[in-house]
Amino acid sequence: MKHLYLLLILFSLNGIAQTFDFTKYNDFLKDHVSSKGVVDYDKVIKNMDDLNAITKSFSKISPNASWSQSEYKAFWINLYNANLVKILAENYPIKSITYIEDYLKKDNVEFNGTKISLDFIKDEIIRKIEDPRVHFALFTTAISSPILSREAYSMDNVEVELNFATMNFLNDETKNKIGPKYCKVSKIFFWYIKDFGGDKQSVIEFIKNYNKEITINSTIDYMDYNWNLYH
Repeated sequence: MKHLYLLLILFSLNGIAQTFDFTKYNDFLKDHVSSKGVVDYDKVIKNMDDLNAITKSFSKISPNASWSQSEYKAFWINLYNANLVKILAENYPIKSITYIEDYLKKDNVEFNGTKISLDFIKDEIIRKIEDPRVHFALFTTAISSPILSREAYSMDNVEVELNFATMNFLNDETKNKIGPKYCKVSKIFFWYIKDFGGDKQSVIEFIKNYNKEITINSTIDYMDYNWNLYH
């Protein structure tokens, strides 16, 4: 019931327009994430006060009906990624994110005067946007995960940034091996196949937008997903 009430708040027509400045989060990412998307958790732990301040600032903003779809996407992707890094740092060192998967289901993310879980944010807010590209912007720090961008997703340019993140992921041969006859693609396409249209043919059509090697006659299989932390 609490989560249903929260969603009603998010889409309330009575919301006051709010803007959000991602500058501090952007600076934090540049200082703590390498060009390859590797998070320096030892450094993050030393600067947890900064990260806590950033996630707290996110919690005070309430997206509403005055926001554009692009603003909405950028806000929630950044909130999710920032809080995931925070939770991982709080539990570091760990070998794999699977060690804290139960923690991701708990209501431990402060937002709008209540607490919600990262799984709720992903499944009930971000995925409800119905833009499958978001899967390649969300970070899990696993070796098979999309990498964490060194820049915050911007409200003005998020559509271009999502295309860039998707293209980078699909053309990374450690995560997808794409060819005209046979493809081994990320398990993300298996777990969330409904988000990509519901069947393998729709997955092919989606991938074709970012990698021209795939064809309508390509056979698709799925790569094993390595959950160990990327470092």
